[in-house]
Amino acid sequence: MEVFHGLENLPQSFKGGAIAIGFFDGVHWGHRAIFDRLLDVARGAGVNAVAFTFDRHPAELLAPKAAPPYITTLPQRIELIGQTGVDHILIAEFDSKLARLTPREFLREIVSGCFSARYVVVGSNFRFGRDREGDIRYLSVAASEYGFELSVVPSVIIEGAPVSSTRIRLVISRGDVELASKLLSRWFVLRGTVVPGDRVGRTIGFPTANIQAEPRQLIPAHGVYTIQTDIGGSTYNGLCYVGRRPTFRNTREVVEVHIMGYSGDLYGCVLDIAFRRRLRGEMVFESPSELAEQIRRDMQRAMSELK
Repeated sequence: MEVFHGLENLPQSFKGGAIAIGFFDGVHWGHRAIFDRLLDVARGAGVNAVAFTFDRHPAELLAPKAAPPYITTLPQRIELIGQTGVDHILIAEFDSKLARLTPREFLREIVSGCFSARYVVVGSNFRFGRDREGDIRYLSVAASEYGFELSVVPSVIIEGAPVSSTRIRLVISRGDVELASKLLSRWFVLRGTVVPGDRVGRTIGFPTANIQAEPRQLIPAHGVYTIQTDIGGSTYNGLCYVGRRPTFRNTREVVEVHIMGYSGDLYGCVLDIAFRRRLRGEMVFESPSELAEQIRRDMQRAMSELK
C-alpha cells in the first residue's frame, strides 16, 4: 500500500480507478463496509482501490469551535485504512480552496479531473461540496454526466442504531468504551507520548506514566479504566486514570497509566493505550492512603477481568 499527500502529488496510476471518499475518523464498522465494497468493485473491474481522505476534519477549518475531537490521529487513521487492503491512500489538504468548491466543481475538478474515477464508493450519509450542498441524490444524478459508477453503502446497524463517528465520540465521552469497541470493531486506542508528571503515583506506591495525547484527540470520560498496551513487543495490562486528581486539588486534566509488571523508563515513548472497560467514575478521597486502598481494589478487579 502506498500513501500520498496532496492532490498535486496524485500519481498517474491512480487515474481511472475506484475511489472511496470520506474523512473516515475511527475507521469503524461503517467505514469498513465502504472499503469492502470498494475492494469488491475494484477487484471486479481490475483497477486500483484508492481511499481518498483529508488531513483534517472540514469543521476544523470552517467552524473551529464546533469541530469534533478525533477518534484517531492521522497516523492511526492511515494505519487502520491500510489494514483494510486498499491499494493506495490519497490524503488531500482540506484548505479554503477545497472548501469553496461547489458540488459540481468538486466532481469536475477532483473526482473527474484529478482521479478520472470510473467508480465512486461512499456511505449513505455522504455530503460534499461548499456548505455540504452535495448529497447522495445529487451524486446519483451527476454520476452519468461525469462518467463514473456510484456505489452507496448503507449504514451498519449495531444495537439498534447506525454506526457513525458522531455516535462513537458520544459513547467514549460518556466512558462507555465497551460499546465503543463494538462500534469500532476493536478497542478504542488513545495514542500519546509519555512525559514527566507530578510523580504523585509514586508517593502512594503506584507509579504511573503520564500520557500527553495528541492535540484534538478524543479523551474518555473521567474515571478509571482497565487498559492494555504494548511495550517492546510485549503486551501489558494496566489501569488508566483520566481526571483532575481532586484528592490532590489538581485542576489540570491528566491521563495516567499504571502498567502492571513493568518498571522501565518510558519517558519520550509513544504508547497506544487500548481502553477495555470503565471500572468507576472519578472519586474524591479524604487522604492519599484512602486513594491507595481504592487503587488496590481497582487492581484486583482489573487482574481478575483481564485474565
